[in-house]
Amino acid sequence: MRSPASWRALAPLSVLIVLLTGCSGTEPRATASASAGPVALTNCGTPVTISEPPARAVTMNQSATEIMLALGLQDRMIGTAYLDDQVLPEYAAAYAKVPVLAKEYPAKEKLLEAAPDFVYGSFSSAFGDEGVGDRGEWQKLGIGTYLSPAGCPKETRPAKLAMDDVFTEIREIAAIFGVQDRAEALISDQQARIAKAAAGAKGAKVLWWDGGSDAPSVGACCGSPGMIMTAAGAVNAFADVTGSWADTSWETVAERNPDVIVLVDASWDQATAKQSFLENNATLKDLPAVKAKRYVVLPFSSTSAGVRNVLAVEALARGISGAGS
Repeated sequence: MRSPASWRALAPLSVLIVLLTGCSGTEPRATASASAGPVALTNCGTPVTISEPPARAVTMNQSATEIMLALGLQDRMIGTAYLDDQVLPEYAAAYAKVPVLAKEYPAKEKLLEAAPDFVYGSFSSAFGDEGVGDRGEWQKLGIGTYLSPAGCPKETRPAKLAMDDVFTEIREIAAIFGVQDRAEALISDQQARIAKAAAGAKGAKVLWWDGGSDAPSVGACCGSPGMIMTAAGAVNAFADVTGSWADTSWETVAERNPDVIVLVDASWDQATAKQSFLENNATLKDLPAVKAKRYVVLPFSSTSAGVRNVLAVEALARGISGAGS
């Protein structure tokens, strides 16, 4: 079980891909339009050069794993680790073909034994002391690394996370593996779904309750909660608070009187317990949103920057529309 400080993704840094030389190659299931030439980029302040598409990638954290699977890259994966939920049904068959190296982060020695040529993580903890260690050490061994822009350290993160930052990550991973056409198809589909969902939303004021009961942790202006609320056409009740998440008080929540309440559902902090707390708390039980049970339950895995964000946007937009009916 992870603590919020260790698993929570920070806001992203948009990073620049520069495609070098005109080389091309053919990879399994790639189309003719996919470039497989060398790629150079700066990722979370770390220069990364990939001379050829990786063939032995390892992913750590659900978002990284599902981006790879969404791009049809399971044939390039020789290991994965650290799921928060079951993978999405459409990726289950592909995921079943990839060895699971560890329930959480693999030991450095186990990862070395797998002989990867590329290691991709979603949270900063993946390359921390509790993970597989510093990226620089892996790169000295000739093993490429990538960290989700949403997991960049504070000093290399942008002011505010947006869906375009998630799409940038998808494009960068696709470029590294030479399957840019797949990324554009995936992004186009998600953009259309998000636009359709937001068009039906009512602009309700939303409280994003991530966790904590004494001092609730709420979605603030600039991380993935704010990104999802904005994309869904919602008004963030705590948009004036800096950061990705912030601790506040229940008295302040009551004063802001949200129309809809997002309950993030995680195995270590379940939505059912959150709902029970709201409905039995003297300060909160008479709020209109609580009395009417205007809740939107989002699984934790859908709130981390990745291909699942579209599902969170759609679910929240439906909840907002229902609140206005």
